[in-house]
Parts: sequence; structure tokens; C-alpha cells
Amino acid sequence: MKLLDKYLIYSSIFALFTEDFNFHYLIDWKLFYLIMVINFVILLSKKQLFINKNLVVIILVLLAHGLLFFIIFKNPIGSLLAQILGISLSSIFYYSFIKSYGANLVFHFYLKVAFWLAVLAIPMFILNINTFDDYRLNGVLSEPAHYAAIMLPAVYVLLRDKQYFKFTVVFLTIILSKSTVGYFGLLLILILPLIKVKYFLKYAIITLVILFISGLYISSNWNNTLFKKGENDVMLRIKQTKMELFAIIDGKFKNNTNLSSYAFLSNSFITFQSFIPHPFGTGLGSYKHQYDRYYPLMSPPDYLITLKFSKINKQDANSLFLRMLVDLGIFTFIFIGYFIYITIKIFKHDKSIIQQGIFFYLIIKLIREGHYFPPELYFFLIIFIKYSYEDTSHSRRLLAK
Repeated sequence: MKLLDKYLIYSSIFALFTEDFNFHYLIDWKLFYLIMVINFVILLSKKQLFINKNLVVIILVLLAHGLLFFIIFKNPIGSLLAQILGISLSSIFYYSFIKSYGANLVFHFYLKVAFWLAVLAIPMFILNINTFDDYRLNGVLSEPAHYAAIMLPAVYVLLRDKQYFKFTVVFLTIILSKSTVGYFGLLLILILPLIKVKYFLKYAIITLVILFISGLYISSNWNNTLFKKGENDVMLRIKQTKMELFAIIDGKFKNNTNLSSYAFLSNSFITFQSFIPHPFGTGLGSYKHQYDRYYPLMSPPDYLITLKFSKINKQDANSLFLRMLVDLGIFTFIFIGYFIYITIKIFKHDKSIIQQGIFFYLIIKLIREGHYFPPELYFFLIIFIKYSYEDTSHSRRLLAK
């Protein structure tokens, strides 16, 4: 493999993990943007920049939909253009990158980088370097939930490939992240293989034992209010979220509502208030403007107002699904329907292990993370949609050079 190809592959894969590498001068400058622009130019010079016509159609439809509703609601057009530009550059770059080198090859390098960053994350956690707080691991990522999400494909594929040592290391770091959505992703990895009869007998006993022990522990500690800080944070967040679900409808929160529960419930309230009167959406990038319209209807906890956290996730809705419901309205369900169709298709094929692993990331993305173009999204999404499974001979030839 030529030196330039090695640079393109390693830098483009490392860029997936660089969300926290940034500084602010007039605007937010991110290392991901710098790597993408440089590599974009290199691919162009190598005549390896490709544009997919279906992708162009989707972008043009989003632009037309956004222009119409931004004019109707008189929102600043810059919000729409920023989203369109970010989506276009990120998706075209990673489409070209994957098409040039092959999905199997680039995912192989993702696994290598993910493993070594997981190894690095453990001493960072022990030494309290860049940790989200004193009790949760997030490695070089900005939040534990982001760390867990981006590592889920690696956990699944390493397990299926029987690379048990690497699997154990990455799995351990997700456990240490104490991310609720990360744990949900791991639970899905345990449960989904049981859908296939051929795997049921092999995995059912282990999975059922784990679920039984987990259920027994949760039920026995559900009413325990004496946990110390850092103990059972996940269960406490789930419990309080359940107790305050009505806040999605009325926007009224108790003064002791924890930040994680408030972030999800408050953005769900904004989504509900916006979607009902505007079922066709308000345009890509309009969520923050809709948030400002409906925020006065909420009663946030006093301590979050004092800490200036009462508008948490105003920019991204805390969830891609919630944000899409506001921005795109009922058209969101077209994307969800296509996602379900692809998911059914890939789980029918044992060869689609990579795409099956990416499924777990995308589920967490829909639930928890609302950015339209984080560094890793289009890398995973393009492989998931475009490559059910592929001939790996091209990848092997490149690795051998």
C-alpha cells in the first residue's frame, strides 16, 4: 500500500473519533473538519471523488423542503444552509473514501483504531484524564454516551469474529462509561441473535441468566434511595425518567429532576409541541428555533435555571429521532421505514456482520445523539446502506501491498 493511501485511511478513520478535538476562535474549529477538507482535496487530485445520484436527490429534497418551511416560519436561513453543507461534505467524502478502498478494508482499520483507543481509555479513566466525571469513562470522546455508541459496532464484530481479548477490552470500556444507551446497545447485542433459531440454543441460556440476574438486581434495589454518588447512576436515571414521563405532555418538572432525565424529557416536550401543529416539519436545522418558541411553556427545575442548563440540547434535541420529527415531520417515518427494511435484509445474511454491528450504533444514534453530521455518522451509514456484503479480494490486495 502506498504511503499516501496509508495516510488517507488512517487519518480518515482516526477522524471518526475526533469530536472532542476542537477550539473556539470566532467559530468552533474542529480537527475533523481540517482532516476532511485536506483528504477531500487529495481524493479529488487522485480522481477518486465520487458523487452518488441518490445522495444528491436526497440533499436537494431536504434543501427544497427546508427553503419552503424556513420561508413560512421566517427562520434564519443560515441554519438550513449550515446543515446542508455539513451533510453534503461529510457524506460525499465518506462515500468516496469507502468506494475507493472498500468497506471491508476501511472497517478493518476502524476496528484497529477503536481497539487501541479503548486500551488508551482505561488508563485515562484510572488517572481521571478527560473523564466526563470521576466515575464514567469517555476516552478521547466528549461524552460517555458518544464513546459507547461509536464502540458498539466494534464490540459486535469482534465478538462475532471470535477476537475475544479485543472484544473484552472494548466491552469493558463501554461498561465503565456507565452510559444508559450504551447498556441498551449491549442488551440488543445479547438479544437479537436469539431471533434466529440456529443461534437460540447456543446463546439462550447465557443471555437468560444475564437478564435474570440483572432483573433480580434492579427489582431488589428499585426503591433504594441511599446510593452514593457514582453508584447505580444508570438505574437512578431510568427510575426518575419513568416517574416524570408526564412532563412530555405538560412540561412541568420537579425540582430534583436529574439532568439526564430532564434533557430527554424536555426535548421530548418541545418535539411534541412542535410536531402536533406542524406535522410536515419546519425545515432542516429549525429545531433550535422551535425550541425557543416553546421553551416558555416549560417549568424547568430551579437549580438547572441557576446553572444555565435549562436549555440543554437545544441545538440537537438530545435525540436524532426527536430532531428529525421537528425538522422533517412525518417524512421522518420514510427514513425510519427504509432503515427497518435494510435492517431486516442484513440480519437475513450471516455475511453481513459489519452491517449488523453498525445497526447497533444507528439505533443508539436515533435514540440519543441529534447531530446531523458528527464525524462518524456517514462512515457507518454509507457502509450500512450501500454494502450488504462485498467481495473482500480488493481489500486483501490493498493490505498486501
